[in-house]
Amino acid sequence: MKKLVSYLFILAAFISCRDNNDPLKDGNDWDIVIPSSQHAPGIGNTDGPHQGTPWELPDGIELVRRPGKSFDPNPQMLYGSLNTFYADVSFVNHLDVSVSILIPAGLIWVFNREGRTQDGLLTSTVKVDVPPTFSDEKSDTDTTTIYLGLGCLNYSKAFPWEENQEEDTRDYPIGKDMYKPGVVTSDPNLRKLLDLLKDYPGLGLTRHYNPQEMFEPDYKPESWREIYMLIQGALWDITDNNGLTRKSYRELSEALKSYR
Repeated sequence: MKKLVSYLFILAAFISCRDNNDPLKDGNDWDIVIPSSQHAPGIGNTDGPHQGTPWELPDGIELVRRPGKSFDPNPQMLYGSLNTFYADVSFVNHLDVSVSILIPAGLIWVFNREGRTQDGLLTSTVKVDVPPTFSDEKSDTDTTTIYLGLGCLNYSKAFPWEENQEEDTRDYPIGKDMYKPGVVTSDPNLRKLLDLLKDYPGLGLTRHYNPQEMFEPDYKPESWREIYMLIQGALWDITDNNGLTRKSYRELSEALKSYR
């Protein structure tokens, strides 16, 4: 009998704990369910290196810069599930076989030029197949270049596309040759948001938007962009504001259902 009572007590405690950790449980809409990380290094307006673990490439794969390579607007080259801006990523495969590379959700891309410009967060795991690289005169497959769609981690900093003037970049949210990989974030609050965003293949990027249009007085975002703007808003609530409220969490959860 004592064992049964003890078991029921533990089960009740477990259920109570689980319910208390459920952001969708009834409660005040303005309760913070994912706290703010605005004082963590590298996040929001706080300086310092991001905290996390290194991202390791497979043997035989190298990341290289391609500053002179024109931006290719082919949507098939877009990867990720958030499109506040893009970072171009170029791989060289020194092997004789194709290699599949996993770029993990939570990998931070760090602005690598002078000035105060947003760092980026990859919000979903990306798989890239990189064929062998050739650099002879008969082939132009000297790299495999993709574009990662990223979320912004620093609301008060500039967007990388603000001063795009070149013909290939001026109508796209690309920060060409501006970013290098940092660490996979260990920030607990960012990780909670990443957990919420898991397993929504419908968020995969399939089209572009022109960021310059946002400066027009009568600008209204296209309907397909609304989910990405909602995700970015939630991210900024965590990185630059007081955290994500239960109301905002619930609204985002509901909006995500059609992207499962």
